[in-house]
Amino acid sequence: MNQFKAGIYALGISTLLFAQSASAEQLTNPKHFSLGIGSYALVVSADDSDFDDDDFSGFQLNASYAINDNFAGKLTYYSLEHDDWSDLENSGFDLVGYFGTGLLNDGFKAYIGGGAYRETWDISGFDFDESFSGFQLNGGIGYHWPAVTLDLTLGLRSTGDYEDFAGIDATAVNSSLSIGFRF
Repeated sequence: MNQFKAGIYALGISTLLFAQSASAEQLTNPKHFSLGIGSYALVVSADDSDFDDDDFSGFQLNASYAINDNFAGKLTYYSLEHDDWSDLENSGFDLVGYFGTGLLNDGFKAYIGGGAYRETWDISGFDFDESFSGFQLNGGIGYHWPAVTLDLTLGLRSTGDYEDFAGIDATAVNSSLSIGFRF
C-alpha cells in the first residue's frame, strides 16, 4: 500500500510540474499572431418597408495581432454574394482595434472595439461597381486553445454611403464566425 501512495504522490507532483512548465512557457512565449478563415455576413436593411434588405454571405480571411491580453487589432478580407441575386457580389475589408480580456492568453475572450470598412459591390457581366466605406463598432467573444482560436463577432456600421447610394435611411450589421491558427 505504501508503494501505491508513493506512486500517487509521484504522479501528482509530476503533473503539477508539467502544468507549471506549460504555463511558464505560455508566459515566456505568448502567441501574438493568428491567421483565420470563416464565414461572414452583411445585412443592409432599408428603414422603408417598400425596399427589400440586401443580405450578403460568403467567406473571410483574417489576420490579427494581440499587443497584450487587453488590446488587439484585426484585418479581415471578405468576399460575399447577395443571397437573392447571385450576380451581385461584394468584396472588401475591415480593420478593427479591440479592447477586452483574454486577447492573448489561452481561454475565454471577450472584446469590443471600432474601426473602418471599405467594400465594392459589383454585378457580374455588367459595367457596374459601387464603393462604400465608413466606420463600424464591433464586439465579440471567442476562445483560445494553444494553437487554435475561435471567434464570433458582431458589428454595426455607419451607413452614410449606403444611404447616399439608395436615397433612403438604412441600418447595416455584419457578423462573422472564424477559426484560426495561432503562432
